Amino acid sequence: MVYIYQNSTGLIVPDTQNLLAQTQSEYKAALGQDTVMTPDTPQGMLSTADTLVREADTQNNAAMANLLNPNTSPGVFLDAIMALTGVQRNVATRTVVPGVTLNGVSGTVVPEGSQAATATGTIFRTLADVTITGGVATVDFRAVDFGPIGCNPGTLTQIIGGPNGGGIVGWETVTNPNTGVLGRDVQSDESARAKRLNTMEFQGSALLLAAKSALWNIPEVVSVFPMENVESSSQTINGISVAANSVWFGVKGGSNLEVASALLENKSGGCKWDGTTPVSIVEPASGQTYTVKFTRPTDVPILFRVTSPNGNLARVQDAILKWAAGEITGYAGFKIGNKLSTFEVASAINALYPDIEVYKVEQTLASAPSSWTTDIRSFTPAQMGSTVAASISVVTP
Repeated sequence: MVYIYQNSTGLIVPDTQNLLAQTQSEYKAALGQDTVMTPDTPQGMLSTADTLVREADTQNNAAMANLLNPNTSPGVFLDAIMALTGVQRNVATRTVVPGVTLNGVSGTVVPEGSQAATATGTIFRTLADVTITGGVATVDFRAVDFGPIGCNPGTLTQIIGGPNGGGIVGWETVTNPNTGVLGRDVQSDESARAKRLNTMEFQGSALLLAAKSALWNIPEVVSVFPMENVESSSQTINGISVAANSVWFGVKGGSNLEVASALLENKSGGCKWDGTTPVSIVEPASGQTYTVKFTRPTDVPILFRVTSPNGNLARVQDAILKWAAGEITGYAGFKIGNKLSTFEVASAINALYPDIEVYKVEQTLASAPSSWTTDIRSFTPAQMGSTVAASISVVTP
């Protein structure tokens, strides 16, 4: 017999008890209505086994259907759906430590791939061949492992040796005067889904949304706020003065050149750009130089104070940081021009850690650390909130 658990509205995943009742009814129709179907009878055990098989089929069908849904699809299946619109998940990168100082005997060659480590055992490798001259040389190092691996100044001090681990005679010391530029983990499914939604118009052109999508397709971009003034005179929009016949973009993340290139590529005919960051860029097709403008939002550091009888500080910090980065399903977190609601933050904490009792979440500007409030805080399109673990505290009522 064929069992169909779908209709025009989608898949049907019936309750297991209903499946069992249906299966037992079919057995009685075949064997007689007086057939005893208790679990200790052969027919009862068979009907239970058949029910479990049907349930497994419905669950499998539901899982397969969810793989085709971009809002629920995970992993490589989500990657395939993103590829349909020319978008890719942001790949993992490695921390780079610029301008590391090597000391030793002049004339010593330290080849690309030579290794040094921090006291905690994190290994970094040189990105180029370098020769020690006058007792000193400078070269960039990159972490062996991917992800946001920190390297504070003065912590890269242990020489391991050459690319294969052997010693390098003449290389005596290593130290990093500069902080490492953090790498990143591979983009999470939740973040990748948000990126897909933000870049749906990526393949369009001469549209405000196409430019927005192109900006979101830059891997390091974390927030975009677009505005357009179609009038022949300047207009105040969302508290920002936007020049006549121009587009205004607030952009967080990405290099200036990447942002300007994306905006130039999606330029509308006769439309100007407005903003506080001008970038000169050459149009490849015509050789014409344009000055593309956009705005980098001002960072507004926020302190959070969570009142909870059982709130573990590390978990509360983890939840709020993930909320801020938009990594909790259903919560945008800190974005350019977004309002900050402490009630949303409390909800996000419980969404990630349901066992934490949150009595109250308060926030204040880091520049005004005593002005705690539960009120909603507004930001302009030229501002974006931010926070760090050290800015999040937990108090017991």
